[in-house]
Formats: sequence, C-alpha cells, structure tokens
Amino acid sequence: MTDRARIEAWLESGGIPSTDIERRLIRRLPWVQAALGRQSHTDIDAAQMGLRPAPPAAGTLAERVRLAQAGASMSAHALAGLEAEAAGAGDPHLWVSAARLHALASGEREASARRALSAQELPYVFPGELDSMMVDVLAAGEKVLPALHVDWVRKLTDWISPALALDCKHLGLWFWPVLRSLDPGRLGRPLDRLAAMDMTPGAKGVVVLYAERIGVDLPSLKAPMGDLDGRIASLARLAVSQH
Repeated sequence: MTDRARIEAWLESGGIPSTDIERRLIRRLPWVQAALGRQSHTDIDAAQMGLRPAPPAAGTLAERVRLAQAGASMSAHALAGLEAEAAGAGDPHLWVSAARLHALASGEREASARRALSAQELPYVFPGELDSMMVDVLAAGEKVLPALHVDWVRKLTDWISPALALDCKHLGLWFWPVLRSLDPGRLGRPLDRLAAMDMTPGAKGVVVLYAERIGVDLPSLKAPMGDLDGRIASLARLAVSQH
C-alpha cells in the first residue's frame, strides 16, 4: 500500500489524529487538511493542523507550548520565559519544544547554544535523562554544528544518541531538524537497537523515519509496524515530498 493510499483509507474510515506529531505533519498536507476540516476539533488541535489560526498562547504550560508550535504570536522574551518554565517542569518534550521555539526566534538563544557546544566538554548524563547541552543541540544544532570540528561533532553524536529513545517515546521529532548535521553514520546502530525494542505506539514510526532520512538500514525491524507507526511514517513521507 502506498503512503497516500494508507492515509486516504484512514480518512475514509473516519480517522482523526490522536497525537500532536500527526497534527503537525498534517498542516503540510492540504488535501488531508481539507478532509479533516469537516470534522470537529479543539481550538488547539485545529491550530496545530493549520485548519484555523492559533489563538493567543494561554492556559497550562503544555497548552501554551502547543499553541506556540501552532503559530501563536509570542515575543522572544515570552519564549525565553516559556523555555525557562518548561525546563523546570520535568517534561522533556515541553523543554525541547520550548527551547526550539526560542532558538528559532532569538539570535541570542542561538548564540547561547553556540557557546555551550563550542566548549568541547561533555557532562555525564544518567540514562533516560536530558541534559541542557542536549537541548542546545536539538534547539539550534542545524545552525551550530556545521561550524564545529568534525571530530567534536562525532563525539557529540555519540553522546546525544541515547536521547533518541526519549524522542521516540514522546513522538517529538526532536532530532528531525538536526539529524544531518550530526554524524549520521554513528546513529545507525542506536536506531537499530531501538527498532528491536518494544516501544510505545508510534515510536517505531519515528525510528523508521530517522533511518530513512539518514539512509541507514534497520536489520532489527522484523515485526510489522502498528497502525499509528505506519500512519506517522506515511504522513511524514508525504509531507517531505511536498517541500
């Protein structure tokens, strides 16, 4: 089944996205937007899919981050506050998402990441945790890493690769903008290890997307992907083909 056929069949069956990763990909697919525009959605969900303009960022921390991702207008100062709040909240996805939004809007935030990543000192990070320097890579890596020495980028890649598991767990697509700025050859084995694990629905779809993006095989991916995994992979492929 082609990617388009999979999504068309899902839409014809009355499918509605259940995750933010789907909604953020759908905003790049006008024909999917048109089909879903006939359904009822919350204001935030509709904004994330690009069906309606985002209302002002208000509500809980998670709601404000989601609205900012959907295009709600926020100053660089407000985004700095959002990142600081998210960093203290204990939710890795909110932290990375807010940092990314801040770095995209602020030259100073990008410069801060550049300074941190140029220091060439790697802190120890306990398994399953996220370090502020990892967040710097994910927030501004595609702008910062190409200017760094290749050996240092290789070390950074090895060091940050354990965060792939967190990214896939949260369906965050954190690594998508920076994958090709890291050392892709050193990410194949970590991705293959993830492909062999039992993961939350959708996570294998992210693993497959990352492997395809950097051109590595996943020998450990033997079991068929679940419905959400396949849908995420198809939406992402279709979205990339549009740009």
